[in-house]
Amino acid sequence: MERKLFYGGMVVSGAGARRADVLTEGVKIVAVGENLTAEHARRVDVSGKYLFPGFVDAHTHMDLEVSGTVTADGFDSGTKAEISGGTTCIIDFATQNRGESLEYALERWHKKADGKASCDYAFHLALSDWNEKVSRELDQAVKGGVRSFKLYTAYESMAVDDQAIYEILSRLKEAGGIAGIHCENKGNIDSR
Repeated sequence: MERKLFYGGMVVSGAGARRADVLTEGVKIVAVGENLTAEHARRVDVSGKYLFPGFVDAHTHMDLEVSGTVTADGFDSGTKAEISGGTTCIIDFATQNRGESLEYALERWHKKADGKASCDYAFHLALSDWNEKVSRELDQAVKGGVRSFKLYTAYESMAVDDQAIYEILSRLKEAGGIAGIHCENKGNIDSR
């Protein structure tokens, strides 16, 4: 595993910016400090530069089929663009279409991403079909790493009704997941 020692730069963190060195092994930061030394590490002079932690883009739509078209970027080109801007992790919206199991939906999204992404990724799973089988599948989806789910009251092909929203939120509480809801303004809500 390659070791690199980045020296002479300004390290930016939640605590502020300070002059420090950063030692990495592969993709992991193993030390941050002043005047670090490391045997067998490739030294990289970053004097006059800022070192940021990787950013997380928590709302992406890679290779999403919508309204008879597909988004411009898939995981290959989209994550290359993310990396060039300093984003090292994305959370993409994987979609369960009506009639699909959660397992199938996640398999489909993994086929789009696995081996193509240039950065780390996770999924928000959009639920558009709610039934007993899908309810039972939630535990496995959460155990597999999906903790964030999306529900829609907009878009007829994706919308779930109030009863389903209540049941989904109750099951997510049990399973350890969270949900965001994309609401449609039907004129009875002041959106100002």
